[in-house]
Amino acid sequence: MPEPENIPKTIGRYEIKRQLGAGAMGCVYLAEDPRIKRKLAIKVVKLDAIRSDGDRQEFLARFQREAEVSGVLNDPGIVTIYDVGDSDLGPFLAMEFVPGKPLDGIVKSGEIANMPLRAKLQIVSGVAAALDHAHAHNIVHRDVKPGNVMITEDGRPKLMDFGIAKREDASLTQTGTFLGTPSYASPEQIKEGHATLLSDVFSFGVMVFELLSGTLPFPGASINTILYKIVNEPPLEVKPPVTGLLPEGWQRVFNKVLAKNPTDRHPSCSAFVRDLLEAVTELDAMARSEILGQLRQGAGTMILPSTIVRNMDEAQATGKHQARGSKGVLLGGIAAVIVVLGLGFYLFAGKNGEEVRITTDPPGAVVMVNGSPIDGTKPLILKDGQRVQLQKAGFESVDYTHKAGDRSPQITLKPKISEVTLQTNPPGAVVVLDSRKLDGVTPLKVQWNEGMLHDLTFTHPTKGDHLAAQFEVGEVPTKIYDLVPAGVVATTGEAKTTDPNAPGTVKFAGEFTVRVKVDGKDMGDVSKISLPPGSHKLELSSPRYFYKDSKTVNIAAGQTESVSLPGLSHLIVSTFPSSGTVMIDGVATAVESDGSTPVQVVKGKHTISIQGKGNSSHSVDVDKDSQELKFQL
Repeated sequence: MPEPENIPKTIGRYEIKRQLGAGAMGCVYLAEDPRIKRKLAIKVVKLDAIRSDGDRQEFLARFQREAEVSGVLNDPGIVTIYDVGDSDLGPFLAMEFVPGKPLDGIVKSGEIANMPLRAKLQIVSGVAAALDHAHAHNIVHRDVKPGNVMITEDGRPKLMDFGIAKREDASLTQTGTFLGTPSYASPEQIKEGHATLLSDVFSFGVMVFELLSGTLPFPGASINTILYKIVNEPPLEVKPPVTGLLPEGWQRVFNKVLAKNPTDRHPSCSAFVRDLLEAVTELDAMARSEILGQLRQGAGTMILPSTIVRNMDEAQATGKHQARGSKGVLLGGIAAVIVVLGLGFYLFAGKNGEEVRITTDPPGAVVMVNGSPIDGTKPLILKDGQRVQLQKAGFESVDYTHKAGDRSPQITLKPKISEVTLQTNPPGAVVVLDSRKLDGVTPLKVQWNEGMLHDLTFTHPTKGDHLAAQFEVGEVPTKIYDLVPAGVVATTGEAKTTDPNAPGTVKFAGEFTVRVKVDGKDMGDVSKISLPPGSHKLELSSPRYFYKDSKTVNIAAGQTESVSLPGLSHLIVSTFPSSGTVMIDGVATAVESDGSTPVQVVKGKHTISIQGKGNSSHSVDVDKDSQELKFQL
């Protein structure tokens, strides 16, 4: 294969050897660090993809985020990031060079069809362990797919591209803001633009379905068809059945991992693989043990909560998820007395007992003996018949009676489910809970899962009064919430610091994330942002939902301010006697005006027209959750 012309000699201090690949947004080169003679791969953004200084800073920020994620994870199943910088060629990322093949190349070439089932499952279990290691740190990949997995020369998978919004792979339309690859996206990513830990589990399930069956579970000739199937239809029925797997087991496992509701999926990638192995028939005991052993090694074996459904983009960006408040995480402020080692608690046995490891799902429970917490730093003897209690805020307590020889008990904690009444002053507010609009208005009874984090937004449909609140694990809404008038930024909490220079937080409460400019500086797509005390001008936009607005906020030290975003509507456009491409506020969509496909827009005034039809412009006040516009061309 001839080398492309104009290969740079250096990028930063790194000496370029050859080009490894190129895409719409950038190139990847094989390079060498002259200081330590280490080979590495350099990813550099093409200059023609950088339209402004803001774009350059955004790419640098994304690369820096990926480097920070790599530093947090430090796992052999994840590609390591060595350096981030800027150069005359553009922002670059220096990473581990992995000799081998990308998994998507193996799939597309047909090589995967000739691979033994055992080898496929070893790849699957390796990726599962890497993803669960990331999830144990509350880091969401957001773009799990074969193209982001490298297979080394000895057959081991390496997961890559954490935290990078791959725009070259993510164009729904010329104006879309969907980041990810449509065929592997979860329903919540498509509908809400939010990726969670369980979104990665769904995407991983899609990838495994394709590796084992040779086809995608939601195939389609167009992106719109694929997205519709992911959101609305069950996975494809594979005929003939996959060799080596029970057909009924296959259907059961993939219906679960590809469930539309995140809480109905497997709680972790490893849990999915274990369930999948139960459906495998062509696997001897040694191979099965080897694959399960791969899952058990490292932090990838942590069992994750089955109730995680919130957006973790901010945790992905920093890896500092442990800083999220102390209340509701461990009971009574006794976190320091328990040694948590990924899987759970190591209880060390003395000469009269045995070493016991208790794993809880979710992890983080406190082990109590005779009403007192165990000090995991000291030896502990667990004898046959000895009882301990497991406690975790937001979950029901569990009594465990030890049985001799059971050194690795796995205990599932059930979240506390309570019925609460959401109340506001004035009443009659619309409620958005965890990015999902609820039926009815306040006062409103809901089933409250105490075992998960919650975001709650109230908006009065006529008065415009609003409020946003956030609840930690174990917290329950009990008071009447006073809404603030429309146009006023709602304060959701008191200052938590006496430092007058401490930054405050602006949280954007609504069903979608927004692109934010602060005092003219582009901060990217966010759901919340930290700002220094003082007055700031915010420019808000969401091209995906045709939203644009500006607000001024006054930030107090240590306080959280909430900016309420408008609700979303499904707008259906029908024209006759012919149809054409729908344009909203002068921007073309990928939707035809045949009345078959809705376009999601923010509520408010919009100009609707048909591309190429100069006399088709209509001003519309969109104020319903679902609205139809019909007119003649």
